[in-house]
Amino acid sequence: MESKDLKSSALADIIGVNRATISHILSGRNKPSIDFLQKLLSAYPNINANWLITGIGYMQENQKQQEVKPSKSIGKVVVFYDDKSFEELKV
Repeated sequence: MESKDLKSSALADIIGVNRATISHILSGRNKPSIDFLQKLLSAYPNINANWLITGIGYMQENQKQQEVKPSKSIGKVVVFYDDKSFEELKV
């Protein structure tokens, strides 16, 4: 809700659940049902289901891919040996 700047009533309308359902989940009174999670993931398919259920990983599926991509590429590698010689490897 924070990432989309939504109020609980707006989220309820978007995913098609009763507004009280969201309120009860947010207050800790109820845990989200499988049906609720399915509706949420259908409305927001980029949400990482594992993160949503366990809190582990990234909130959005594409975050992991974006953060893993290096911004630079390796041009060469230099290996230094114990005898003080070295070898340049092109990648």
